[in-house]
Amino acid sequence: MSKDFINLSGGDPDSEAPPWAIKATLNAIKEGGQWTHYSVMTDVQQQFQKSVVDYYKQFGPIYEPKNVVPTAGSSAALYIALASVLNRGDEVLLWSPFYAGYKWILDEMGVKMSLAPLLPETNYHPDLETLEDYVTPKTRAVIICNPANPTGTVFTRNELRAIGDLAIDKDLTIFADEIYLHYIYDDNKFVSTASLDGLYDRTINIMSFSKTFSMTGWRLGYDIMPESYLEKANRIRRMTGPRPAVFVYAAGIAALRGDFGYVENRRKAYDERRQYFVKAINNLGYPCHMFDGAFYAWFDARKTGLTSNEFVEKLHKQENLLLSPGSMFGYDTDGFIRVPLVRPVPVLRDVIERIERFTSSL
Repeated sequence: MSKDFINLSGGDPDSEAPPWAIKATLNAIKEGGQWTHYSVMTDVQQQFQKSVVDYYKQFGPIYEPKNVVPTAGSSAALYIALASVLNRGDEVLLWSPFYAGYKWILDEMGVKMSLAPLLPETNYHPDLETLEDYVTPKTRAVIICNPANPTGTVFTRNELRAIGDLAIDKDLTIFADEIYLHYIYDDNKFVSTASLDGLYDRTINIMSFSKTFSMTGWRLGYDIMPESYLEKANRIRRMTGPRPAVFVYAAGIAALRGDFGYVENRRKAYDERRQYFVKAINNLGYPCHMFDGAFYAWFDARKTGLTSNEFVEKLHKQENLLLSPGSMFGYDTDGFIRVPLVRPVPVLRDVIERIERFTSSL
């Protein structure tokens, strides 16, 4: 096939980590000592935890360094968070479309998902009037992905307040997956769930460096745990062992204490891509909302008559372009397609041309 392969099946940014984070890591490896031996024998982990606390207080909540549980990436952080609260037979409330990684872990844990819909008609925002309909006596927690993957929903303060009030009333833990919090557009605002009255002690924040600092391969993430969950979280972490390489802490510390102009430049790049791609795919006749945050376009290809998997497989075979089938992200999402906008506009123009050529051939 003559066309270059374009792989947009995952949200892997097309940039490298901030130069100061890279430099800090290289220096740490060269220095050795505390940076290349067991972290428990040094204060390196404590330095990292303090950096996280100092960083996150800009969003309102103030934690102690001990509340930060470092992990080798956000998948490990997600597992530790869920396993610290949920047991086999429990149920958890979340919204569909949802991040596929939730299902993989919850299925293995034997935890049932109770799915409230995010609908195109509401620009993928929750229906607050029907929330309680998705809570049963077995519901133990709620997962809020804010901004959301794959819909880009940025939950408003009123929406988070309503979800929080339900959590208080039903005594639910809140898992706040906030790894895209810096990538928000137009007049939308990020609100930390834990910053709202009454939610600090029941909210577990799940965080990562992968998207904010383009560090997907570095495997660095963390949970911010309230006191009541901390002992079990640390016990699970010790048993499963998903700890970061010690010298990678140097990158995390440098990133959190460095120039956030890097992050703002990434946000502007994603916004430019958002403005281009959403309009272009709509012009092809495939409905796609102008999402609030994150960097995923979510378009409706049902009029092709193909399932999501058929669309993706045939497009890949014919145009050497790989996207993600919407069926991965929910139970009523077949026919939708997810496109991470992690390539520059010229590449996205090529993507649009390939989609147009493919769908015209059907």
